[in-house]
Amino acid sequence: MRKLKGRDFLGISDFTAEEIQFMINVAKRFKEDRRIGKSHKVLEGKALGGIFETPSTRTSTSFETAMTHLGGHMMWLGQDRLWVGEAAEEDWHDTIKTLDRMVDGIAYRPVGRARLDSAAKYSEVPVINASCPIEHPTQALADAMVMQEHKGDLRRCKVAFLWGYRAANPPAGLTNSTMLMAGKIGFDLTIACPEGFDPDMNIKKIADVQGELTGSKINIVRSYEEAVKDADFINIYSWVSPEVFAEGLKTHFQGNPEFEKKKAKLKDKWCVTKKIVDMAKKDVNVMHCLPVSRNFEVTSEVLDASNSIIFDEAENRMYTIEAILAILLGGVV
Repeated sequence: MRKLKGRDFLGISDFTAEEIQFMINVAKRFKEDRRIGKSHKVLEGKALGGIFETPSTRTSTSFETAMTHLGGHMMWLGQDRLWVGEAAEEDWHDTIKTLDRMVDGIAYRPVGRARLDSAAKYSEVPVINASCPIEHPTQALADAMVMQEHKGDLRRCKVAFLWGYRAANPPAGLTNSTMLMAGKIGFDLTIACPEGFDPDMNIKKIADVQGELTGSKINIVRSYEEAVKDADFINIYSWVSPEVFAEGLKTHFQGNPEFEKKKAKLKDKWCVTKKIVDMAKKDVNVMHCLPVSRNFEVTSEVLDASNSIIFDEAENRMYTIEAILAILLGGVV
């Protein structure tokens, strides 16, 4: 396995299946050790800079808590602290090169992808993608971990990834990362979404190529019923196509009345109910990355059922991010 310390974490494709499994194994070890009171202060004296341009509950809390558990410190570098943005004068290059001299890593959650890539280009310390419109790789890693905890070897598993209606228009980053994760570690993935809401098809092509090596099959269908047949996991999320999200960036998300009118017609049909879940395997587990629009994307009955693992999934955000930081910043092997 290649040396991981010092590398960026921008997307699932940056790592081999072996490296991804190593991260999951470290996360599992940290989780087990924490429950018996054992700590790992491998980042003592180290600092992580957090630049979050969009709201975050689980990701931001996971990074900050993980740094604390590992003996380090996270500092928040919002628009109120950085001399960048529409009203500021400092070049992004100069900001990143300065931070590069002062912190040991950067966790960045940008509005668009371009500045994430440029941050990685300019920085000598690891840059970690804390979610962008193209990928949400740390969430996909936590999802893989929770699925392994409940079903073991995922190469025998089928995941139904279901689009659910919500008023907001988030990007397809997690859907894209889930396709790449499926191709990389070998589980079958069936995505159900309305026409016009497909994830990034260029990323699907990459995932399909990886899937040829691992036996993974990735399909996109237009109905829940087709997607959930024989599913071991049902993962629910809401997104818009890359084209719609890109248009939103141009208009500062002021809204497209024609698109919103068309989307509103999907509200009643695209909500995951117990009836849909009952069409899957009897021991199916239900997932959602959160935040969730209850009774729009999915009913509370489904979210609060005994086979729902949404809070196991949320908890694993902390341990997988802890593993990423310990490996990339601390050189844990």
